[in-house]
Amino acid sequence: MAKAYTPELDPEALSRLDAYAARSRDAFALDRPGRWCPVYLRGLITDGERKSIAPLSRRVPLPPELQVKDPEQALQQFVSQSPWDGRAVWRRYRAVMAEAFADPAGIFVIDDTTFPKQGKHPVGVQRQHCGALGKKADCQCAVSVHYVSPKGHGPLDLRLYLPESWPGGKERLDRAGVPEGERRSLTKGQIAPELLDRARSEGLPGAWCWPTPATASPGRSAPAWPSEACTTSSASPTRWSSSPSRHAGSSRRRPPGAARRGVTGWPRARPGRSASRTWRR
Repeated sequence: MAKAYTPELDPEALSRLDAYAARSRDAFALDRPGRWCPVYLRGLITDGERKSIAPLSRRVPLPPELQVKDPEQALQQFVSQSPWDGRAVWRRYRAVMAEAFADPAGIFVIDDTTFPKQGKHPVGVQRQHCGALGKKADCQCAVSVHYVSPKGHGPLDLRLYLPESWPGGKERLDRAGVPEGERRSLTKGQIAPELLDRARSEGLPGAWCWPTPATASPGRSAPAWPSEACTTSSASPTRWSSSPSRHAGSSRRRPPGAARRGVTGWPRARPGRSASRTWRR
């Protein structure tokens, strides 16, 4: 796997990173944990082979107010024990995304992604097909909603998929720290419209959504849909819409004018190939 390149962070970039982290500081129950947030973010985007706490704590310089004897322990406590409102942090993040990328021509792209993971304790881990490895392996799977517009693109929300073997084991869920509200047994096709509901309820514009086969209706391909047809108000537990024919012009075509507007990443079908796997760069 090719190593990702991370550019040097100049003072201006670090200042913007601090300002971004400050937007979510009041989502933390205490002020001091909130001050560790920019340190952790800097560690994640700084060049380095490993992003675990130990190496991360050694390569990120601490500001004077956070000088402690054991930076590794302090950072570990921030990640694993500091209480914060995750939904509030997601909302602030989406607000930043909307400032930069919001556009009426926006598209909501729904996908599922697998992460190789060892052991039995990581949330939702089980032996299943892992796209990152191209074979069956122990991994986690997450459903996500991404936003694509002529101005740019980025993720909007994400939720780990819990296989059937997980919600039934309360002790296992307790050990993994899964919140009570996230313990429902949902299929990927049920998770996706909930994520989309959250993003659209905050006013992010977008007339179309594109679910991949794994997150759309079982037994058929995933064409583009009007975004309101992909929400929980119109989707049954197993289908994105009760009747594809109700949405005239949406079942097999791109949004009107998508090619003229140059919407980056809009899928285009070719003979004999699935539209969900063919992308125009």
